[in-house]
Amino acid sequence: MVLEMEKVLAGEPEQEEKEEEEEQDLVDPLTAVREHCEQTEKCVKTREQLEMCETRVNSRSHTEEECTEELFDFLHARDHCVAHKLFKHLK
Repeated sequence: MVLEMEKVLAGEPEQEEKEEEEEQDLVDPLTAVREHCEQTEKCVKTREQLEMCETRVNSRSHTEEECTEELFDFLHARDHCVAHKLFKHLK
């Protein structure tokens, strides 16, 4: 009985290690689809507008301008693309 318990106790860390390895191998499909969608023409254009706005705002010391609209435009374009592609990757 003692030998059986030692075998069980000795086997547990291996199972935990395998489970941890399996969890590490999982990749979120949302991240991959977002990266792909950010390369589309519409997203590239809205990203450029956002970056130009950020550059303009950062170059000024006193301004009330924010890049909220440009950020929302970029996120909307990206998420619109993602919405059409994401569910194809889910099981």
